Amino acid sequence: MMNINSVPFSYYGSYMSIFKHDDKLWLQSLHGKSKGNMDSIEILVTHNGNPVPFKVVENYTLLELISDFGKVKICFNTAQKIVFYSTDRLGVRFASHPKFNFEYNFQLGKKESPYYIVNSYKNLTKYLVYTTNCPSHLSQSLTVDATGSNKTANNSSFIDIFPQEDNSSAIAVIQDIPTNMQKPDNDKLDFSLIEKIAEQNFHDFARQFQLVQSNYKNIQLDAIYTLWSATVFPEGNLKITSIYASNNKFPGVWSWDHCFMALALAGVDNQLAWNQMKVIFQHQDKFGQLPGSVSDSTIRWNFSKPPIHAYIFAKMAQKMKFTDTQLFEIHYWISKQVNFYLKYKDSNEDGICEYDHGNDSGQDNSTVFTQNTVVDSPDLSAYLIFAMNYLIKLSKQLNLPEQIEYWSKKKAILTVKFKSYFFDKNNLPFAREMFTGKKIESHALLPLISLIACKELNHQQIDAITEDIKQHFITSFGIATEALDSPFYQDDAYWRGPIWGPSSVIMYEALKDAGEIELAQKIADSFCKTVKTYGFAENFDAKTGVGLRDKSFSWTASAFLYFASELHL
Repeated sequence: MMNINSVPFSYYGSYMSIFKHDDKLWLQSLHGKSKGNMDSIEILVTHNGNPVPFKVVENYTLLELISDFGKVKICFNTAQKIVFYSTDRLGVRFASHPKFNFEYNFQLGKKESPYYIVNSYKNLTKYLVYTTNCPSHLSQSLTVDATGSNKTANNSSFIDIFPQEDNSSAIAVIQDIPTNMQKPDNDKLDFSLIEKIAEQNFHDFARQFQLVQSNYKNIQLDAIYTLWSATVFPEGNLKITSIYASNNKFPGVWSWDHCFMALALAGVDNQLAWNQMKVIFQHQDKFGQLPGSVSDSTIRWNFSKPPIHAYIFAKMAQKMKFTDTQLFEIHYWISKQVNFYLKYKDSNEDGICEYDHGNDSGQDNSTVFTQNTVVDSPDLSAYLIFAMNYLIKLSKQLNLPEQIEYWSKKKAILTVKFKSYFFDKNNLPFAREMFTGKKIESHALLPLISLIACKELNHQQIDAITEDIKQHFITSFGIATEALDSPFYQDDAYWRGPIWGPSSVIMYEALKDAGEIELAQKIADSFCKTVKTYGFAENFDAKTGVGLRDKSFSWTASAFLYFASELHL
């Protein structure tokens, strides 16, 4: 059974979710422009017109709000419509809690059959609210500043849906209307049929996966639901169906999160997997940079993310077959991306690319970035070396001899610099301050990602990295992001200790490629056991396994699904 306090209730393709926090049940907006204030409408159960307490029972396609007087059922009819069905003479109240003094809602339509527009300026959304044949009423207490200011106000606005007088039931619809005004379609609503269709749609999606029969069955379905419910249809900036990083706090596609959704879907739903990679590259600029994140309504360019994409395409190719057209697209995208780094991310022109900010590495506050300065980090060079090798391979497949020569030369030059600049006398990689070349004191996992370039490393370097991981990073719950005995280690400090899905997948694959199969499988197995107990949190306490931060994260679910397939759970 799902937990509405951790996992938002949503539907494939929808920009709406329902989530409980601070003891209130909210309809939330998943439009990117709403990130700062996702709460749109509070949902209440009423009896004789007065709100009554209720508990929430959630499964994959149905919410039940159970009170002492009866219950209200909630189900998506389409990605744009949520249907509310009450029995036992219960009503439903939709309270929009306006924030600004000019923010209020509208009653429209005919007197005998009104409908309502919730004009939620506080998060830049609009909703159509209507009922097919039940009494309804809009109540508002407003303070509007006649001077036309943008001041906030303690205004009240709610819509009551009452049960029919000759029947104990009530039915209502909330419809997302992101742009123009709309009118109710007045289609007859059969709630039992709506329930069945929603359930069938989820199970049709789930059946694409190799469903396990072990004690991981329920958590696998939870993981599948996390991806299914975080999927949004094309709208605005998003030209193809995409999966959000989270329906909790991250409504958008982040430009390395998406890679792990793609990897989990490769060989399962190849079109959706391809979409997850393409959606970000559709916004690659003329210089080759990818945005940090994209949603339907926002594009953020302040940060980029690590150039992991060639690595993921290579791993996806082990699960699915790309067409020649797709291979040409990949070659074009990755070539532009790598050339962007070589030209614009090597500001001192020493042949080593830099991270301007921790966020550019994906591991935002890794201890590599404690000095808040521009950093030469070996993982970045390793990603680029891998990408160059991948471009050489693609160029051979696509019969592009000039590209083979070009990338072979670039790879040879960078590999020499990478190995001479980044490894200490103990054969371990470390980061440096870009301006001074000074070694950064850190014992973070980030530099050890250099192992993804294991084909270019010698045995001493591979052995040193592997031993460092074994001795300092492995716990019963997975692989930490800061050495457990490091003075910088913290249980809950984002990338300064906790276990993460993406770093687990990266190190699993890197260790496999380096021949360390047993250690790789140990990391994967531990991660699966951790999420089975603590769910799909953003990250996990490396010493206890407890889930931290956002409790419903798509790349965590994706990491589990990938490992479940790899380990044949």
